[in-house]
Amino acid sequence: MSASGQKTMKTIDDALRSYIASLPEGRLRAATSHALLSGGKRIRPRLMLAVLEAKGLDPDPYVDVAIALELLHTYSLIHDDLPAMDDDTMRRGKPTVHIVFDEATAILAGDALLTDSFNVIASSGILTFEQKARMTEILSAKTGSRGMVLGQMDDIESEQKDITGEALDRMVALKTANLIEASLMMGAAIAAPDEIGQFELIGHSIGMIFQIQDDILEHTTSAEQLGKSKSDIRRAKPTYVSLFGLEKSQTVLSGHRTVLEDLMTSLDLHDTGLDHLINEILNRKN
Repeated sequence: MSASGQKTMKTIDDALRSYIASLPEGRLRAATSHALLSGGKRIRPRLMLAVLEAKGLDPDPYVDVAIALELLHTYSLIHDDLPAMDDDTMRRGKPTVHIVFDEATAILAGDALLTDSFNVIASSGILTFEQKARMTEILSAKTGSRGMVLGQMDDIESEQKDITGEALDRMVALKTANLIEASLMMGAAIAAPDEIGQFELIGHSIGMIFQIQDDILEHTTSAEQLGKSKSDIRRAKPTYVSLFGLEKSQTVLSGHRTVLEDLMTSLDLHDTGLDHLINEILNRKN
């Protein structure tokens, strides 16, 4: 990671610690702290901030807004890890929230993070009313009953079943790509409102590549290296590798990379901080 990337990570982590410090002391705050500060690459808030920088704005004043994406993402991880969902015991190399605390606390910590993510946007002192409304619309549409949550429902219903490639694409687009799309779109809502649609497409390509890479890594890397349980294999969930095999999955991934390259060229985003961040994300090893 570049020095600039490390600085942004620290700024985001500092904002997350300030958020945690604002919560009432007790078990809920402890569970929230465990979930938020157990590592993570902060991909989604970094993408939002990188859009601002690529469009000529200073991203620093917007860090407190960008953490809304990390709060919502972390809520989804807490709930995904629950026994009723993926039943994972390890996340980011550490025990999951319901293992360290209990299932009820994990559910409530997720609920709190989800709700607070929208309050972060609504209470921002730097956003205009129009920006707050647009960003709230984007985030709720991409993560609610027609977005990420629907993708999780598809994921649950797909266990131990044969599904089509089209159904897998839809599930991944909803469950993984949608929040990445929202990250870029929220940055565009501030810095380039007329280009929100193009940034949505860029986010879609990143999300699809990210998940296909995740599927490949799950089949080629140990759980210790990944820092999380291999629940997809254990629960017999369809993945690109299980459906198409390793070689074809890499071909599909390559196709999405070509689309992404064309989109980045069309918006003249090559050699920007956003371009470097995307390359970092898409060349990860875990």
